Amino acid sequence: MLLAVISWTALRGATEGWIWAIIGGIGLDLLSNTPFGLSIISLLLVCLFVRVAHSRVYGTSLVLPLLLTFPMSVAYYALSMLFLTMAGYPVDWNATLLHIALPASLLNTVAMPVLFPLLRAVHRRTLLRVSI
Repeated sequence: MLLAVISWTALRGATEGWIWAIIGGIGLDLLSNTPFGLSIISLLLVCLFVRVAHSRVYGTSLVLPLLLTFPMSVAYYALSMLFLTMAGYPVDWNATLLHIALPASLLNTVAMPVLFPLLRAVHRRTLLRVSI
């Protein structure tokens, strides 16, 4: 879901990225054992960060989403851990960052070149349909 939010925000802007973040965050929150809203808020903040970093210079290029994937993944997991800590859940920050967040962020970075072209194709198809 994180990669979809990063990609779609880069392709279509913050408004549509927020829609992905809200709907995807609701799905993640319903399927997880964390407080409801944690994924929604974390994905919305990532969407905001991506929108601030994105410029129209890159357009629909893979360059910026690929460059943003690792830091935004780490930010997402850090925000999630912060919100869990604030909610009173015990979080071992060192172990979670080292054994979960960093490997997952690397995996996200490897997966982005596969996912982004697929979402770019969906973007182009739906954009053409809307403009016709």
